[in-house]
Amino acid sequence: MKSPVQDRLDRLTAAHTPGTAADADATSDAGTGLALSVATVGGDHYSAGELVAVPLAGLAGPVVHALAVEDLGVERVGEAVGTVPRPDLRTRLELEPGTGRPLTPLQDAGTMALAALVKGRGGRDRAARLLQQLAGLIGRETAPTDAAVRAADRAQHRARAAAWLLRSVGVLEADPDGLLADVATLRAAPVTVADLALLAGTLAAHGVHPVSGERVLAEETVRAVLSALDACGMDTVDGAWALDVGQPGWSSARAGTVIAVVPGHMGIAVQGPADPDDADAPSPAALAALRTLVRDFELHPSQAAGSPRAAFRTHYRVDQAPSGSVRSAEVLELLSAHGDTAHVLELGGHVGFSQVDALAHVARNLPAALETIIVDVRSVSSTSHAAAVLAAQWFAYALHHGLDVVVVDRDTAAVDQVMATAEASGVTLPDPLHDADDADPGHQDLGPAFRFFDSRSRAVQWAEQRLLARHAPHLLPASEEEAAMAPLLQHLSSEDARLLESMMDERVYEDGQIIRRAGQPFGGIYVITSGRVELTGQGTGGRRVRRTVLTPGMTFGEMALGQPGRQPSTVRARGRVTTRVLTAQVMYALQEGFPSLALTLWEALARDAYTALGQLIRETGALQD
Repeated sequence: MKSPVQDRLDRLTAAHTPGTAADADATSDAGTGLALSVATVGGDHYSAGELVAVPLAGLAGPVVHALAVEDLGVERVGEAVGTVPRPDLRTRLELEPGTGRPLTPLQDAGTMALAALVKGRGGRDRAARLLQQLAGLIGRETAPTDAAVRAADRAQHRARAAAWLLRSVGVLEADPDGLLADVATLRAAPVTVADLALLAGTLAAHGVHPVSGERVLAEETVRAVLSALDACGMDTVDGAWALDVGQPGWSSARAGTVIAVVPGHMGIAVQGPADPDDADAPSPAALAALRTLVRDFELHPSQAAGSPRAAFRTHYRVDQAPSGSVRSAEVLELLSAHGDTAHVLELGGHVGFSQVDALAHVARNLPAALETIIVDVRSVSSTSHAAAVLAAQWFAYALHHGLDVVVVDRDTAAVDQVMATAEASGVTLPDPLHDADDADPGHQDLGPAFRFFDSRSRAVQWAEQRLLARHAPHLLPASEEEAAMAPLLQHLSSEDARLLESMMDERVYEDGQIIRRAGQPFGGIYVITSGRVELTGQGTGGRRVRRTVLTPGMTFGEMALGQPGRQPSTVRARGRVTTRVLTAQVMYALQEGFPSLALTLWEALARDAYTALGQLIRETGALQD
């Protein structure tokens, strides 16, 4: 199932109109197309466009900085290089007066000073260690050709000038030529935009590679590198960066690449054609694409809230927390056997772009047998526009791939937001608010459905009926006689069941008629033989809250046996309803005339009550897997 994130990247690259090779600066290694890549801290990796290998070039700065901090620590590196935001003026080299310390770790003087701190170790010389550090960040080994190293060395005029300036003030003790050759080797290393997204993603994941899960950098190192990228990075070359992007980033004009790190969320890399008017400026197309992603995904620091997994509470199969509807042992066994076909995912708190992407990641890793997915958002406090867009796209993809999508919330505000966003974004979703409860579960259309329910129990009950209709339609009542053999009666022997049936009254109710009103004393146990009934309670402000809808073969009325001995819900007929009733008078008479049967019946009622209690605990959110 294609991710909406991938779809957005594909659309963005497809919308870019590449220029001709003649339009690109002759000194640039970047192509004329646009390529994008996103690596989330959860391990998802998306790429779009042509992944052309380009030299690491100017993006070598953060790699050198990271290795120097790993070797020597933040304090020693801070003594060697400052973190003063300075415009990257190509016509001027600056050092701190009095100390000769470079002002930033990202510009040429800082890169040379930090590379000088890196020494050979473990049988590897400095160049090999720099390439090893890059390999850890991108998750694969990469090495330049000798010709590429020579070309990179010839191109680093400012780096050479910076190195000799540092040598002249005593910061570098050795001849700079060897140092320049080692840095040229790193700068010449071929990488794709997908590699660079993983580099940025490792920084976003606090030093842990997002795909392999291996720790590449210490958290202290990541903090130092991100601080430098934030203070001395793209703000020094792009005056609108803080306003439009606001995240740590750096670029390579020669390679046409830009990276941005969204800490705790993802790394982004973009590659585009060079600026034909300024070979030293970042790629305009790459910057424009990055700004679009930040806007669409709401990744600016003022919007990217919480960790991607912060909103994800838990997920479980429907059979692990059933609806509470009274079921026969055979049905319960069937639901358990096919439990992997229906899962519930619970969300809470704020839901933004990253949180929906994390949810989609979880969904993609659910069993291949999945047929129905229930998204419970009752505990969600707010949903961003980007999250609504992504949710609409994800729901559409899920439906297209044959999955039922069920949304559970206390009101329709969240689903209304998703539907409005879908319409504005050109995404087609069926109306989830139409009432499909009246469809016969044994004969309804079993194609992918989009539904909304105002309680988890109703959603799970609907999913259970779908599961039965798909995998065991013979277990759904096909007649009033079958429905009369309710699960409650199936706990009894055949002889006891027939005796109990003979004691039951037949009652018929018309559409809308109230069968039992909340607060009434126990009046008996009702078995639905045809039609449907709706159970409602009273919520805050006196509003009526629908708790569930019961179908043929299910029972109601028994909950009034508990404390305080009153009917907890109002039961109303939906359409014409027929029932068989074991009245309170008959039940009390059973204890006198048939004590063994009465005891068996009470055991069955207790068993069903515990099932309903488990559902209630889940419904109120007290039970978490």
